[in-house]
Amino acid sequence: MGKKLNQLGAIGWMMGVSALILFGCSSLRHALFQSTALDLAVFDQWVYLASQGLPPVSSLLGFHLLGDHAAFILYAIALLYKVYPNVHWLFAVQAIALAAGVFPVYALSLQTGLSVAYARAVALSYLLYPALFNINFYTDFRPEAIAVPALLWAMWAGIGGRTSQFIVAVAVVLSCKDILSLSVIALGLWLWIIQRRRLYGLGCIVVGTVWFAATVYYLVPMLRGGQVGGVVFYGSLGSSVSEILWKMITEPGLILGKFFLPDTLFYYLLLILPVIIGLHWQQVMIMVPALPMLLLNILSDYSAQRDLIHHYSLPIFPFIVLWFLRSLHQYQEQRKRPWLKPNLIVLWTLITFLTLAKYDYFLSRYLANISRLNYLNAAVSLVNTQESILTTSKIAPHLSHRPLIKITSTKLEHLQPIENKFKYILLDLHHTDADNTPELLNILVEQLKSNQKFNLSYQRNDVYLFTRSFSDEKISMFIKQNTINK
Repeated sequence: MGKKLNQLGAIGWMMGVSALILFGCSSLRHALFQSTALDLAVFDQWVYLASQGLPPVSSLLGFHLLGDHAAFILYAIALLYKVYPNVHWLFAVQAIALAAGVFPVYALSLQTGLSVAYARAVALSYLLYPALFNINFYTDFRPEAIAVPALLWAMWAGIGGRTSQFIVAVAVVLSCKDILSLSVIALGLWLWIIQRRRLYGLGCIVVGTVWFAATVYYLVPMLRGGQVGGVVFYGSLGSSVSEILWKMITEPGLILGKFFLPDTLFYYLLLILPVIIGLHWQQVMIMVPALPMLLLNILSDYSAQRDLIHHYSLPIFPFIVLWFLRSLHQYQEQRKRPWLKPNLIVLWTLITFLTLAKYDYFLSRYLANISRLNYLNAAVSLVNTQESILTTSKIAPHLSHRPLIKITSTKLEHLQPIENKFKYILLDLHHTDADNTPELLNILVEQLKSNQKFNLSYQRNDVYLFTRSFSDEKISMFIKQNTINK
Protein backbone atom coordinates (compact mmCIF):
# COMPACT_ATOMS: atom_id res chain seq x y z
CA MET A 1 0.00 0.00 0.00
CA GLY A 2 2.80 2.38 0.96
CA LYS A 3 4.63 1.64 -2.28
CA LYS A 4 1.51 2.40 -4.31
CA LEU A 5 1.04 5.70 -2.47
CA ASN A 6 4.66 6.62 -3.21
CA GLN A 7 4.10 5.91 -6.89
CA LEU A 8 0.97 8.07 -6.95
CA GLY A 9 2.84 10.73 -5.01
CA ALA A 10 5.47 10.90 -7.75
CA ILE A 11 2.74 11.33 -10.38
CA GLY A 12 1.12 13.95 -8.16
CA TRP A 13 4.39 15.90 -8.08
CA MET A 14 4.64 15.69 -11.87
CA MET A 15 1.09 16.99 -12.19
CA GLY A 16 1.65 19.78 -9.66
CA VAL A 17 4.84 21.06 -11.28
CA SER A 18 3.27 20.89 -14.74
CA ALA A 19 0.13 22.74 -13.60
CA LEU A 20 2.23 25.51 -12.04
CA ILE A 21 4.27 25.91 -15.24
CA LEU A 22 1.16 25.97 -17.43
CA PHE A 23 -0.59 28.42 -15.11
CA GLY A 24 2.51 30.62 -14.97
CA CYS A 25 2.82 30.78 -18.76
CA SER A 26 -0.85 31.74 -19.23
CA SER A 27 -0.66 34.33 -16.46
CA LEU A 28 2.54 35.81 -17.87
CA ARG A 29 1.06 36.13 -21.35
CA HIS A 30 -1.95 37.88 -19.86
CA ALA A 31 0.20 40.18 -17.72
CA LEU A 32 2.09 41.19 -20.87
CA PHE A 33 -1.22 42.24 -22.49
CA GLN A 34 -1.00 39.52 -25.13
CA SER A 35 -4.33 37.82 -24.44
CA THR A 36 -7.10 38.51 -26.93
CA ALA A 37 -10.67 39.71 -26.68
CA LEU A 38 -12.28 37.09 -28.90
CA ASP A 39 -10.88 34.27 -26.78
CA LEU A 40 -10.20 35.18 -23.20
CA ALA A 41 -12.40 38.28 -22.78
CA VAL A 42 -15.42 36.44 -24.17
CA PHE A 43 -15.13 33.50 -21.77
CA ASP A 44 -14.24 35.76 -18.86
CA GLN A 45 -17.29 37.96 -19.48
CA TRP A 46 -19.62 34.97 -19.83
CA VAL A 47 -18.43 33.34 -16.62
CA TYR A 48 -18.44 36.63 -14.71
CA LEU A 49 -22.00 37.49 -15.76
CA ALA A 50 -23.20 33.98 -14.88
CA SER A 51 -21.56 34.23 -11.46
CA GLN A 52 -23.36 37.50 -10.77
CA GLY A 53 -26.78 36.16 -11.72
CA LEU A 54 -26.87 38.36 -14.84
CA PRO A 55 -27.85 37.11 -18.31
CA PRO A 56 -24.60 35.57 -19.63
CA VAL A 57 -24.79 37.21 -23.05
CA SER A 58 -21.47 38.32 -24.53
CA SER A 59 -21.47 41.89 -25.78
CA LEU A 60 -18.44 40.95 -27.90
CA LEU A 61 -20.18 38.13 -29.78
CA GLY A 62 -23.80 39.00 -29.10
CA PHE A 63 -25.10 35.64 -27.90
CA HIS A 64 -25.65 33.51 -24.79
CA LEU A 65 -22.96 31.47 -23.04
CA LEU A 66 -24.57 28.20 -24.17
CA GLY A 67 -24.69 29.47 -27.74
CA ASP A 68 -20.95 28.83 -27.85
CA HIS A 69 -20.96 25.07 -28.30
CA ALA A 70 -23.26 24.35 -25.33
CA ALA A 71 -20.39 24.57 -22.84
CA PHE A 72 -22.39 23.88 -19.66
CA ILE A 73 -19.10 23.40 -17.77
CA LEU A 74 -18.75 27.20 -17.69
CA TYR A 75 -21.55 27.34 -15.10
CA ALA A 76 -19.45 25.17 -12.80
CA ILE A 77 -16.47 27.51 -13.27
CA ALA A 78 -18.78 30.43 -12.45
CA LEU A 79 -18.98 29.06 -8.89
CA LEU A 80 -15.29 29.93 -8.50
CA TYR A 81 -16.05 33.48 -9.66
CA LYS A 82 -18.60 33.69 -6.86
CA VAL A 83 -15.73 33.25 -4.39
CA TYR A 84 -13.66 35.92 -6.13
CA PRO A 85 -14.18 37.07 -9.72
CA ASN A 86 -10.81 36.91 -11.45
CA VAL A 87 -9.72 35.79 -14.90
CA HIS A 88 -6.89 33.75 -13.36
CA TRP A 89 -9.48 31.13 -12.37
CA LEU A 90 -9.73 30.24 -16.07
CA PHE A 91 -5.96 29.84 -16.31
CA ALA A 92 -5.89 27.72 -13.15
CA VAL A 93 -8.76 25.46 -14.22
CA GLN A 94 -7.21 24.86 -17.63
CA ALA A 95 -3.71 24.24 -16.28
CA ILE A 96 -4.93 21.82 -13.62
CA ALA A 97 -7.20 19.99 -16.09
CA LEU A 98 -4.46 19.48 -18.68
CA ALA A 99 -1.90 18.46 -16.08
CA ALA A 100 -4.41 16.13 -14.37
CA GLY A 101 -4.53 14.04 -17.53
CA VAL A 102 -1.29 12.47 -16.32
CA PHE A 103 -3.23 10.40 -13.74
CA PRO A 104 -5.47 8.50 -16.18
CA VAL A 105 -2.52 8.13 -18.58
CA TYR A 106 -0.48 6.55 -15.79
CA ALA A 107 -3.44 4.39 -14.74
CA LEU A 108 -4.03 3.27 -18.34
CA SER A 109 -0.34 2.36 -18.66
CA LEU A 110 -0.53 0.11 -15.61
CA GLN A 111 -3.89 -1.24 -16.75
CA THR A 112 -2.33 -2.17 -20.10
CA GLY A 113 0.48 -4.07 -18.36
CA LEU A 114 3.44 -1.67 -18.44
CA SER A 115 5.83 -1.56 -15.52
CA VAL A 116 5.93 1.43 -13.17
CA ALA A 117 9.11 2.74 -14.83
CA TYR A 118 7.54 2.69 -18.28
CA ALA A 119 4.26 4.10 -16.96
CA ARG A 120 6.15 7.08 -15.53
CA ALA A 121 7.96 7.58 -18.83
CA VAL A 122 4.65 7.59 -20.70
CA ALA A 123 3.22 10.02 -18.14
CA LEU A 124 6.13 12.36 -18.80
CA SER A 125 5.58 11.94 -22.54
CA TYR A 126 2.04 13.19 -22.03
CA LEU A 127 3.11 16.21 -19.96
CA LEU A 128 5.90 17.07 -22.41
CA TYR A 129 3.74 16.67 -25.49
CA PRO A 130 4.25 20.03 -27.29
CA ALA A 131 0.55 20.62 -28.05
CA LEU A 132 -0.33 20.50 -24.35
CA PHE A 133 2.13 23.30 -23.58
CA ASN A 134 1.39 25.38 -26.68
CA ILE A 135 -2.39 25.24 -26.59
CA ASN A 136 -2.52 26.06 -22.90
CA PHE A 137 -1.23 29.61 -23.32
CA TYR A 138 -1.66 30.37 -27.01
CA THR A 139 -5.45 30.13 -27.10
CA ASP A 140 -5.86 31.63 -23.60
CA PHE A 141 -8.69 29.37 -22.40
CA ARG A 142 -10.91 26.70 -23.90
CA PRO A 143 -13.52 24.60 -22.07
CA GLU A 144 -12.53 21.50 -24.04
CA ALA A 145 -9.24 21.44 -22.13
CA ILE A 146 -11.31 20.02 -19.24
CA ALA A 147 -12.48 17.23 -21.57
CA VAL A 148 -8.92 15.94 -22.05
CA PRO A 149 -8.57 14.23 -18.64
CA ALA A 150 -12.27 13.33 -18.73
CA LEU A 151 -11.88 11.41 -22.02
CA LEU A 152 -8.87 9.55 -20.64
CA TRP A 153 -10.72 8.87 -17.40
CA ALA A 154 -13.71 7.53 -19.34
CA MET A 155 -11.46 5.10 -21.25
CA TRP A 156 -9.85 3.83 -18.05
CA ALA A 157 -13.20 3.46 -16.27
CA GLY A 158 -14.86 1.85 -19.30
CA ILE A 159 -12.12 -0.75 -19.72
CA GLY A 160 -12.12 -1.46 -15.98
CA GLY A 161 -15.89 -1.69 -15.66
CA ARG A 162 -16.19 1.22 -13.21
CA THR A 163 -19.70 2.29 -14.15
CA SER A 164 -20.29 5.31 -11.92
CA GLN A 165 -16.91 6.85 -12.75
CA PHE A 166 -17.51 6.18 -16.44
CA ILE A 167 -20.86 7.98 -16.38
CA VAL A 168 -19.40 11.02 -14.60
CA ALA A 169 -16.45 11.21 -17.01
CA VAL A 170 -18.68 11.06 -20.10
CA ALA A 171 -20.98 13.71 -18.63
CA VAL A 172 -18.00 16.02 -18.09
CA VAL A 173 -16.87 15.52 -21.69
CA LEU A 174 -20.32 16.37 -23.07
CA SER A 175 -20.57 19.48 -20.88
CA CYS A 176 -17.40 20.96 -22.40
CA LYS A 177 -18.39 21.27 -26.06
CA ASP A 178 -21.23 20.12 -28.29
CA ILE A 179 -19.01 18.64 -30.99
CA LEU A 180 -17.30 16.39 -28.45
CA SER A 181 -20.46 14.29 -28.59
CA LEU A 182 -18.87 12.83 -31.76
CA SER A 183 -15.84 11.83 -29.68
CA VAL A 184 -18.19 10.15 -27.19
CA ILE A 185 -19.91 8.25 -30.04
CA ALA A 186 -16.52 7.13 -31.37
CA LEU A 187 -15.46 6.13 -27.86
CA GLY A 188 -18.61 4.03 -27.70
CA LEU A 189 -17.75 2.28 -30.97
CA TRP A 190 -14.25 1.55 -29.66
CA LEU A 191 -15.52 0.17 -26.35
CA TRP A 192 -18.17 -1.96 -28.08
CA ILE A 193 -16.17 -3.37 -30.99
CA ILE A 194 -12.57 -3.36 -29.77
CA GLN A 195 -12.87 -3.70 -25.99
CA ARG A 196 -16.03 -5.85 -26.00
CA ARG A 197 -17.65 -3.53 -23.44
CA ARG A 198 -20.98 -3.55 -25.25
CA LEU A 199 -23.13 -1.91 -22.58
CA TYR A 200 -20.70 0.96 -22.11
CA GLY A 201 -20.26 1.30 -25.84
CA LEU A 202 -23.97 1.35 -26.56
CA GLY A 203 -24.54 3.89 -23.80
CA CYS A 204 -21.94 6.25 -25.31
CA ILE A 205 -23.40 5.90 -28.80
CA VAL A 206 -26.96 6.63 -27.66
CA VAL A 207 -26.09 9.48 -25.29
CA GLY A 208 -23.62 11.03 -27.73
CA THR A 209 -26.11 10.92 -30.61
CA VAL A 210 -28.92 12.44 -28.53
CA TRP A 211 -26.61 15.17 -27.20
CA PHE A 212 -25.33 15.99 -30.69
CA ALA A 213 -28.85 16.35 -32.06
CA ALA A 214 -30.08 18.37 -29.06
CA THR A 215 -27.20 20.83 -29.02
CA VAL A 216 -26.01 21.15 -32.63
CA TYR A 217 -29.46 21.10 -34.22
CA TYR A 218 -31.50 22.85 -31.53
CA LEU A 219 -29.88 24.56 -28.53
CA VAL A 220 -26.89 26.28 -30.16
CA PRO A 221 -28.75 27.58 -33.26
CA MET A 222 -31.57 28.83 -31.03
CA LEU A 223 -29.15 30.86 -28.89
CA ARG A 224 -27.04 32.30 -31.68
CA GLY A 225 -29.55 33.29 -34.30
CA GLY A 226 -29.81 30.08 -36.27
CA GLN A 227 -26.07 29.61 -36.69
CA VAL A 228 -23.87 26.72 -35.57
CA GLY A 229 -20.39 27.56 -34.34
CA GLY A 230 -17.51 26.45 -36.56
CA VAL A 231 -19.52 25.79 -39.74
CA VAL A 232 -17.90 28.81 -41.35
CA PHE A 233 -14.60 26.88 -41.46
CA TYR A 234 -16.12 24.31 -43.83
CA GLY A 235 -17.41 26.64 -46.54
CA SER A 236 -16.05 24.43 -49.32
CA LEU A 237 -18.31 21.62 -48.10
CA GLY A 238 -21.48 23.56 -47.30
CA SER A 239 -23.09 26.25 -45.19
CA SER A 240 -24.84 24.01 -42.66
CA VAL A 241 -24.19 20.81 -40.73
CA SER A 242 -26.66 18.91 -42.92
CA GLU A 243 -25.04 20.15 -46.14
CA ILE A 244 -21.58 19.20 -44.92
CA LEU A 245 -22.70 15.70 -43.89
CA TRP A 246 -24.47 15.22 -47.23
CA LYS A 247 -21.41 16.21 -49.23
CA MET A 248 -19.25 13.85 -47.17
CA ILE A 249 -21.60 11.00 -48.13
CA THR A 250 -22.18 11.89 -51.79
CA GLU A 251 -18.70 13.14 -52.75
CA PRO A 252 -16.20 10.83 -51.02
CA GLY A 253 -13.53 11.65 -53.62
CA LEU A 254 -13.51 15.31 -52.56
CA ILE A 255 -13.16 14.28 -48.93
CA LEU A 256 -10.43 11.72 -49.52
CA GLY A 257 -8.45 14.25 -51.55
CA LYS A 258 -8.03 16.42 -48.47
CA PHE A 259 -6.41 13.52 -46.59
CA PHE A 260 -3.26 13.69 -48.69
CA LEU A 261 -2.70 17.40 -49.13
CA PRO A 262 0.84 18.53 -48.16
CA ASP A 263 -0.24 20.48 -45.07
CA THR A 264 -2.36 17.52 -43.94
CA LEU A 265 0.57 15.11 -44.27
CA PHE A 266 2.73 17.52 -42.32
CA TYR A 267 0.01 17.68 -39.65
CA TYR A 268 0.11 13.89 -39.29
CA LEU A 269 3.87 14.11 -38.79
CA LEU A 270 3.56 16.85 -36.16
CA LEU A 271 1.02 14.80 -34.22
CA ILE A 272 3.03 11.57 -34.03
CA LEU A 273 6.59 12.95 -33.93
CA PRO A 274 6.75 13.28 -30.10
CA VAL A 275 6.12 9.52 -29.70
CA ILE A 276 7.10 8.16 -33.11
CA ILE A 277 9.97 6.06 -31.76
CA GLY A 278 7.54 3.71 -30.01
CA LEU A 279 4.45 3.54 -32.23
CA HIS A 280 3.25 0.19 -33.58
CA TRP A 281 0.79 0.18 -36.48
CA GLN A 282 -1.11 -2.79 -35.03
CA GLN A 283 -2.25 -0.64 -32.09
CA VAL A 284 -3.60 2.19 -34.23
CA MET A 285 -7.22 1.26 -33.37
CA ILE A 286 -6.76 3.08 -30.06
CA MET A 287 -7.12 6.21 -32.22
CA VAL A 288 -10.80 5.50 -33.01
CA PRO A 289 -12.14 7.95 -30.35
CA ALA A 290 -9.89 10.67 -31.83
CA LEU A 291 -11.05 10.19 -35.43
CA PRO A 292 -14.05 12.59 -35.45
CA MET A 293 -11.94 15.56 -34.34
CA LEU A 294 -9.06 14.52 -36.60
CA LEU A 295 -11.46 14.29 -39.55
CA LEU A 296 -12.90 17.74 -38.80
CA ASN A 297 -9.42 19.23 -38.68
CA ILE A 298 -8.44 17.62 -41.97
CA LEU A 299 -11.59 18.75 -43.78
CA SER A 300 -11.48 22.32 -42.49
CA ASP A 301 -10.62 25.22 -44.80
CA TYR A 302 -8.95 26.87 -41.78
CA SER A 303 -5.30 25.82 -41.72
CA ALA A 304 -4.95 26.66 -38.00
CA GLN A 305 -6.88 23.46 -37.29
CA ARG A 306 -3.83 21.53 -38.44
CA ASP A 307 -1.07 22.56 -36.09
CA LEU A 308 0.10 22.02 -32.50
CA ILE A 309 -0.66 25.58 -31.42
CA HIS A 310 -4.42 26.03 -31.68
CA HIS A 311 -6.93 24.20 -29.50
CA TYR A 312 -8.33 22.00 -32.26
CA SER A 313 -5.88 19.18 -31.49
CA LEU A 314 -6.84 18.97 -27.81
CA PRO A 315 -9.16 15.94 -28.20
CA ILE A 316 -6.60 14.16 -30.42
CA PHE A 317 -3.14 14.13 -28.86
CA PRO A 318 -4.08 12.22 -25.65
CA PHE A 319 -5.07 9.23 -27.81
CA ILE A 320 -1.74 9.39 -29.61
CA VAL A 321 -0.08 9.00 -26.21
CA LEU A 322 -2.36 6.00 -25.55
CA TRP A 323 -1.41 4.55 -28.92
CA PHE A 324 2.19 4.93 -27.78
CA LEU A 325 1.71 3.13 -24.44
CA ARG A 326 -0.18 0.26 -26.07
CA SER A 327 2.60 -0.05 -28.65
CA LEU A 328 5.23 -0.23 -25.93
CA HIS A 329 3.34 -3.08 -24.30
CA GLN A 330 3.13 -4.99 -27.58
CA TYR A 331 6.86 -4.54 -28.25
CA GLN A 332 7.60 -5.90 -24.80
CA GLU A 333 5.33 -8.90 -25.31
CA GLN A 334 7.00 -9.63 -28.68
CA ARG A 335 10.47 -8.96 -27.18
CA LYS A 336 11.14 -6.32 -29.83
CA ARG A 337 12.92 -2.96 -29.57
CA PRO A 338 14.72 -3.83 -26.32
CA TRP A 339 16.59 -0.54 -26.66
CA LEU A 340 13.36 1.40 -26.07
CA LYS A 341 14.06 2.02 -22.39
CA PRO A 342 12.26 4.59 -20.18
CA ASN A 343 15.26 6.94 -20.18
CA LEU A 344 15.37 6.98 -23.99
CA ILE A 345 11.62 7.62 -24.16
CA VAL A 346 11.96 10.62 -21.85
CA LEU A 347 15.00 11.90 -23.79
CA TRP A 348 13.18 11.69 -27.14
CA THR A 349 10.11 13.39 -25.70
CA LEU A 350 12.27 16.17 -24.28
CA ILE A 351 14.02 16.69 -27.65
CA THR A 352 10.71 17.00 -29.50
CA PHE A 353 9.37 19.32 -26.81
CA LEU A 354 12.36 21.63 -27.18
CA THR A 355 11.90 21.52 -30.96
CA LEU A 356 8.12 21.99 -31.25
CA ALA A 357 7.04 23.82 -28.09
CA LYS A 358 6.56 27.56 -28.59
CA TYR A 359 8.20 28.79 -25.38
CA ASP A 360 10.25 31.16 -27.56
CA TYR A 361 7.06 33.17 -28.21
CA PHE A 362 7.57 34.81 -24.83
CA LEU A 363 10.80 36.34 -26.17
CA SER A 364 10.04 36.77 -29.87
CA ARG A 365 6.41 37.98 -29.64
CA TYR A 366 5.14 38.73 -26.18
CA LEU A 367 7.69 41.20 -24.87
CA ALA A 368 6.59 43.90 -27.31
CA ASN A 369 4.64 45.75 -24.60
CA ILE A 370 7.08 45.34 -21.74
CA SER A 371 8.30 48.94 -21.84
CA ARG A 372 4.70 50.16 -21.81
CA LEU A 373 3.20 47.89 -19.16
CA ASN A 374 3.17 50.64 -16.52
CA TYR A 375 1.12 52.91 -18.77
CA LEU A 376 -1.34 50.16 -19.74
CA ASN A 377 -1.81 49.03 -16.14
CA ALA A 378 -2.23 52.61 -14.95
CA ALA A 379 -4.94 53.28 -17.54
CA VAL A 380 -6.74 50.02 -16.69
CA SER A 381 -6.68 50.86 -12.98
CA LEU A 382 -8.51 54.14 -13.68
CA VAL A 383 -11.50 52.26 -15.07
CA ASN A 384 -12.97 51.99 -11.59
CA THR A 385 -16.60 51.11 -12.33
CA GLN A 386 -18.27 48.29 -14.24
CA GLU A 387 -19.90 50.60 -16.75
CA SER A 388 -19.60 50.19 -20.50
CA ILE A 389 -16.25 50.45 -22.26
CA LEU A 390 -14.83 50.51 -25.77
CA THR A 391 -11.22 49.36 -26.00
CA THR A 392 -8.69 47.47 -28.11
CA SER A 393 -8.49 43.68 -28.34
CA LYS A 394 -5.41 43.19 -26.15
CA ILE A 395 -6.77 45.40 -23.34
CA ALA A 396 -10.29 43.90 -23.35
CA PRO A 397 -9.41 40.75 -21.33
CA HIS A 398 -8.32 43.01 -18.46
CA LEU A 399 -11.70 44.78 -18.35
CA SER A 400 -14.29 42.15 -19.27
CA HIS A 401 -16.13 42.07 -15.92
CA ARG A 402 -19.04 44.17 -17.12
CA PRO A 403 -22.22 43.68 -19.16
CA LEU A 404 -21.08 45.88 -22.05
CA ILE A 405 -17.61 45.84 -23.56
CA LYS A 406 -16.74 46.30 -27.22
CA ILE A 407 -13.47 46.29 -29.15
CA THR A 408 -12.45 48.93 -31.67
CA SER A 409 -12.77 47.95 -35.29
CA THR A 410 -12.98 49.49 -38.72
CA LYS A 411 -16.51 48.03 -38.79
CA LEU A 412 -17.65 50.39 -36.02
CA GLU A 413 -19.66 53.39 -36.99
CA HIS A 414 -18.40 56.90 -36.33
CA LEU A 415 -18.31 58.47 -32.88
CA GLN A 416 -21.82 59.92 -32.81
CA PRO A 417 -23.62 56.65 -31.97
CA ILE A 418 -20.68 55.52 -29.82
CA GLU A 419 -20.52 58.48 -27.47
CA ASN A 420 -23.86 57.78 -25.82
CA LYS A 421 -23.09 54.08 -25.44
CA PHE A 422 -19.80 53.97 -23.54
CA LYS A 423 -18.69 55.40 -20.22
CA TYR A 424 -15.03 54.70 -20.99
CA ILE A 425 -12.99 54.55 -24.16
CA LEU A 426 -9.48 53.16 -23.67
CA LEU A 427 -7.20 53.11 -26.68
CA ASP A 428 -3.70 51.84 -27.31
CA LEU A 429 -2.33 53.32 -30.50
CA HIS A 430 0.49 50.78 -30.54
CA HIS A 431 -1.95 47.92 -30.97
CA THR A 432 -2.82 47.91 -34.65
CA ASP A 433 -4.09 45.13 -36.89
CA ALA A 434 -6.44 44.62 -39.83
CA ASP A 435 -9.44 45.81 -37.79
CA ASN A 436 -7.54 48.52 -35.91
CA THR A 437 -5.56 50.55 -38.40
CA PRO A 438 -3.42 53.48 -37.19
CA GLU A 439 -5.71 55.77 -39.17
CA LEU A 440 -8.82 54.52 -37.36
CA LEU A 441 -7.31 54.89 -33.88
CA ASN A 442 -5.87 58.32 -34.56
CA ILE A 443 -9.15 59.59 -36.01
CA LEU A 444 -10.99 58.23 -32.97
CA VAL A 445 -8.57 59.95 -30.58
CA GLU A 446 -8.93 63.28 -32.36
CA GLN A 447 -12.72 63.03 -32.38
CA LEU A 448 -12.78 62.27 -28.67
CA LYS A 449 -10.41 65.13 -27.84
CA SER A 450 -12.79 67.59 -29.45
CA ASN A 451 -15.92 66.01 -27.98
CA GLN A 452 -17.23 67.89 -24.96
CA LYS A 453 -18.95 64.80 -23.58
CA PHE A 454 -15.60 63.11 -22.90
CA ASN A 455 -12.70 64.04 -20.64
CA LEU A 456 -9.17 62.87 -21.31
CA SER A 457 -8.48 61.05 -18.03
CA TYR A 458 -5.10 59.57 -18.93
CA GLN A 459 -2.51 59.94 -21.69
CA ARG A 460 0.95 58.40 -21.69
CA ASN A 461 2.98 56.78 -24.44
CA ASP A 462 0.08 56.51 -26.90
CA VAL A 463 -2.27 55.09 -24.28
CA TYR A 464 -5.44 57.20 -24.03
CA LEU A 465 -8.32 56.88 -21.57
CA PHE A 466 -11.41 59.00 -22.18
CA THR A 467 -14.21 59.14 -19.61
CA ARG A 468 -17.68 60.38 -20.47
CA SER A 469 -18.85 63.23 -18.27
CA PHE A 470 -22.44 63.74 -17.09
CA SER A 471 -24.65 65.08 -19.82
CA ASP A 472 -26.97 68.03 -19.13
CA GLU A 473 -29.88 65.61 -19.23
CA LYS A 474 -28.31 63.36 -16.58
CA ILE A 475 -27.48 66.35 -14.35
CA SER A 476 -31.12 67.48 -14.58
CA MET A 477 -32.33 64.00 -13.65
CA PHE A 478 -29.89 63.86 -10.74
CA ILE A 479 -31.11 67.25 -9.39
CA LYS A 480 -34.74 66.27 -9.89
CA GLN A 481 -34.26 62.95 -8.04
CA ASN A 482 -32.57 64.63 -5.09
CA THR A 483 -35.27 67.32 -4.92
CA ILE A 484 -37.99 64.63 -4.80
CA ASN A 485 -36.09 62.73 -2.08
CA LYS A 486 -35.92 65.86 0.07
